[in-house]
Amino acid sequence: MTRIRVVAPVEWRTWRELRLRALADSPDSFGETLDSAQARDDAAWIGATSPDRTRIVLFAESDDRLIGMAVGRISPDDARRANLYAMWVAPEGRQRGAGSVLVRGVMRWARLAGAATLALRVSERSPAAVAMYRALGFAETGVIETIRPGSEIQSRVMVAQLGPLVMGVVNATPDSFSDGGKYVAPDAAIAHGLALLRAGADLIDVGGEATNPKAAGVDAEEELRRIDPVIRALVAAGATVSVDTTKATVARAAVAAGASIINDVSGGLFDPEMSSLLDDFAGTYIAGHLRGRSLREVFAAEAAEVTWREVAAELGERLAALPSVLRGRVWVDPGIGFGKGADAEGNLSLLRHAGDLGRALGCPVVVGASRKRFLRRIVARDSAGTPRPDDVTLEQLDAASVEASLAAVRSGAHVVRVHNVALLRAALAVYTRM
Repeated sequence: MTRIRVVAPVEWRTWRELRLRALADSPDSFGETLDSAQARDDAAWIGATSPDRTRIVLFAESDDRLIGMAVGRISPDDARRANLYAMWVAPEGRQRGAGSVLVRGVMRWARLAGAATLALRVSERSPAAVAMYRALGFAETGVIETIRPGSEIQSRVMVAQLGPLVMGVVNATPDSFSDGGKYVAPDAAIAHGLALLRAGADLIDVGGEATNPKAAGVDAEEELRRIDPVIRALVAAGATVSVDTTKATVARAAVAAGASIINDVSGGLFDPEMSSLLDDFAGTYIAGHLRGRSLREVFAAEAAEVTWREVAAELGERLAALPSVLRGRVWVDPGIGFGKGADAEGNLSLLRHAGDLGRALGCPVVVGASRKRFLRRIVARDSAGTPRPDDVTLEQLDAASVEASLAAVRSGAHVVRVHNVALLRAALAVYTRM
């Protein structure tokens, strides 16, 4: 079985050895020559494996032997574009699918880093590699370049559209609007999170306090009691976990338990201490949009429709107040369903303009429309025999949620947060091939 892992800084000598082996084995496949690589000093090799959020260096292993490597890097000119470099698999690993595993690893990292595309150059003398990249979703751009200055070898530029990240929801609460306390017990919440992973979730968002208008608030101690064992178990299972909280103390403990994303629907408005916590936070922060200092205030103001430009302006102010060390690690959420108008149109407009919001703020956009009440209103209004929102079935609501999520993806959303991951994955399988 082939597995991949991130190269540790202390392994720079191993990285050098494998890179030199790759250049000797496949001299026609790289922009660098063996001679130029051998001339590099130790500092250059050390720098290549030093921690850097804009780069990932991967090893592929099988039976405790290194059989491949790959490098991913975010473009310095465009944070939405990533590049794949130094991809190589040893002869003994080429029949084990190691190449596909490495490329998928870089693709997943690039998506988590906020990139929308992954580009690469592949030698015309490597038809098997071209075929592999095509099978993984890369398409030829028509651009042909020499593999390196002075060489007669041509290379093709290929690009993959990375598609959205799917965030599955685990509500470890007794009063969730969507699943009514089915996963309040830790074992049930863990099992549900693992099921979402198997269904294709890229991220798992774990929350211990419901955010619907009728839910009762909980203190930090109770919120942590609900989510701490869930986060620890899902991280141990290999999940990338987000904690859905507005409290700095809860976020800090969740990060200590293994969460790498803080999903704050208030964008820091509910807890002033969140900003100081973020000074030392190494993960991703999701800044949500709403108006008010409590959920009661938010939903009391629901009568007023909010435009995407207003959301952009207000989120822009909140982003400006965040610690500068977070630059490049902030995603934004327009706050679908959080005081965006009693009529559905305000929320629908935000879905249509998710991409505009991201471009205005220079950040990836997270959209969570799944099972929101405005969808119930739409389905109830337009479905025969369903006169009231509360009469809408879960099947109808999930179908509507998929359509809303696809609309957000079409607009330019980077992450879609959903309850029914399997249904969305099935829809995306078709959508991404249209």
